[in-house]
Amino acid sequence: MPELPEVESFGKYLDRTSSDKIIEEVEVKSPELLQNVNMDDLKEKLEGHEFKYTKRYGKYTFTRLDNDFWLILHYGMTGRLKYFESYDEEPLHDRLLINFEDKSHLAFDDPRKFGKINMTSSMEDFIKEKKLGPDALEIDFKTFKEIFEKRRGAVKSALMDQHMLSGIGNIYSDEILFQSCIHPKMSVNKLDITQLAQIFKVMKSVLKTSVNKRIADEKLPDSFIIPHRRKDGKCPNSNVNLKTVKVSSRTAYYCPECQKE
Repeated sequence: MPELPEVESFGKYLDRTSSDKIIEEVEVKSPELLQNVNMDDLKEKLEGHEFKYTKRYGKYTFTRLDNDFWLILHYGMTGRLKYFESYDEEPLHDRLLINFEDKSHLAFDDPRKFGKINMTSSMEDFIKEKKLGPDALEIDFKTFKEIFEKRRGAVKSALMDQHMLSGIGNIYSDEILFQSCIHPKMSVNKLDITQLAQIFKVMKSVLKTSVNKRIADEKLPDSFIIPHRRKDGKCPNSNVNLKTVKVSSRTAYYCPECQKE
């Protein structure tokens, strides 16, 4: 699933390929992905207008139009953006197709159709309406500490709770806890201030490194657990077999040597 680093790279990709181009036609191929806007309204707000710039909040891409509306994309499990100039390159599962006057195209490609398409006139109102927590890349330690001190349950669940903290999902929560040497099922209320500070520091480092790698279309460092996150994967530090455990119905990968329960 695309998480904060991937979504950040999608926004940069949209800005690089599709900004300042007049939208000639919009094709909504999967209207069930539309949330707070119907097909006619979406077309009216997009056609004849231009994308100006993109912002990210959590796992959402917000793209500002020249009419002051925002197109909002959430990528679900398998969503991505694909820019192309020839219909021979059109992706197989485009759910929203934006055709520009210069005959180039931008597709929201989503094989499993778990993505979401929204429109808003206020980014702040949308964030408030969705009750999203602070963005994981922007939050300061004071706010992070206050949020986590009120939480109970597994630390992995807390990191993935979008109402507490926006942007982190199953994959990057594993990475943050691996590099913090903390077991994914450890209870939040048992974390001391040193451990909270370590999680916060690692979170920022992991996300910044991953954003830069995703934007540059480079692989994540081999020292990360993510490249080894598979059934036969081994810890990049100890070379022991990684284990899995269910946390809030999600499969967590961890190293039993580095992250003792």
